[in-house]
Amino acid sequence: MSETDPFRQITRGIYTCLENTGGASYDFKAGYYERLVSTHWFNRLFWDTSRNDYQEFAAKAILRTAGTVLDIGCGGLAQTAQLYRATSNDCILLDRSLEMLKIARARLSADNGQLPSHIQLLQGNAFQLPFPDNTFDIVCSFGTIHLFDNKREFVDEALRVLKPGGRCYFYSMTNERKISRVFMSSLRLIHEFGEVYSAAQTLSLFHQRPFLLQSHLIGSTIFIEGRKME
Repeated sequence: MSETDPFRQITRGIYTCLENTGGASYDFKAGYYERLVSTHWFNRLFWDTSRNDYQEFAAKAILRTAGTVLDIGCGGLAQTAQLYRATSNDCILLDRSLEMLKIARARLSADNGQLPSHIQLLQGNAFQLPFPDNTFDIVCSFGTIHLFDNKREFVDEALRVLKPGGRCYFYSMTNERKISRVFMSSLRLIHEFGEVYSAAQTLSLFHQRPFLLQSHLIGSTIFIEGRKME
């Protein structure tokens, strides 16, 4: 990001477009959350998935495409840091939580202490993305949709900045298994999850748009990819 960009650097390698840079809900528990989602037992027990399932899907967006990438709600890159280090695409990784972005920075800088030159870390609001319409060739969001009540607004804003002909990649947790449904409903009571959706309800967020879509379900996780019609 250059000096003419509407972003300011708030700590080494991390920029922001927010006036209030603190107070994200995940800040104080970012480290714990990242360790939890990295474990085999957590993913297998609650979602009947594996880290490999997530990484294979994310690789489609990050490694097997060409162009500019926006990752919305990137978190600490528990599943994707290695992929981002390996890609040659220019990538902007956005999250509301500064602590998550610091964890992401540490993972990306693990080899030599330096962020890869093709990666930018940006603190921002997923519902008010600081980019014009039709900006990115690839838009992705891994494990984020289920966190919000206003899911359609989140999806609409993500797809707004995708170029015609561009590709999108999302996965989200759903209530397809009883243990998943109970776990999500419990976390919703303490404002950790949004309204609990089925796979069909999640997929419906993308309907009635000029998109070519395909999806598949593994356990309780729905994987959605599509191309924006030109």
